[in-house]
Amino acid sequence: MAFKLFKKERSGTGVYYSDARQDYKLAGYNLLYKLWNKRNKPTDRGWSVTADELLKEHGEGFSSGDYALVIDFHPSSKSRIGLVEIEAIHVYTYGGSTGASWSPMMLELRDVYYNEDLDQPLTPSRKQDILARLELSPTRQKVIEFLYLNGWNWGRNGNTNAAFIHDAARRYFQHAFNID
Repeated sequence: MAFKLFKKERSGTGVYYSDARQDYKLAGYNLLYKLWNKRNKPTDRGWSVTADELLKEHGEGFSSGDYALVIDFHPSSKSRIGLVEIEAIHVYTYGGSTGASWSPMMLELRDVYYNEDLDQPLTPSRKQDILARLELSPTRQKVIEFLYLNGWNWGRNGNTNAAFIHDAARRYFQHAFNID
C-alpha cells in the first residue's frame, strides 16, 4: 500500500482530488504512534482518531476540509488504480510494562477512485496524469478494513493480511460486534 496526501478542490457542485505529491506514514513511530502518545499511551483498551487529527499531526495547516489521506491499495499494479480515503481509525492497543505489544485496528474508509478497465497498460507517467485531478462520485461507498500493528510496525513484512468490507458484507458481519 502507498499512503498519499491529496488536495481537495471544489468547483460548482463537484469535488475533485489531486495528488499533492506528498506521502504520509501511519505505522512505525509516525502518525498513530504520536497520537497514541498524546492520548497518554492507552493500553488494554480502545482509542480512535479522525482524519482531521491525523492530518493536523502530519503537518501544520492541514485539515480534512482541504486535504485527504488516501491509500493506494495496489500501487505496483499495471492494470488498475484503487484509492480509498481514511475517515477514522479505531485501535485496540494491547500492552504491558514495555508499552504497546500489538494493536488490531479498524479503518473507516471511503472510495475515492477505482478503475480496472484501463485501455492500455498503466505506466508511472500515465498514472500520475490520472491522479492529477479526480472527480469524486457523489455516491462514494464506505469501506471497512482491518489491519494490525506489531509493536508500532505493520504485521509481518510484505504479508499484511487485510480485507475491504463493503456495505452488504459489513451489515452481515455487524451481528458479531453485539456478542458479549
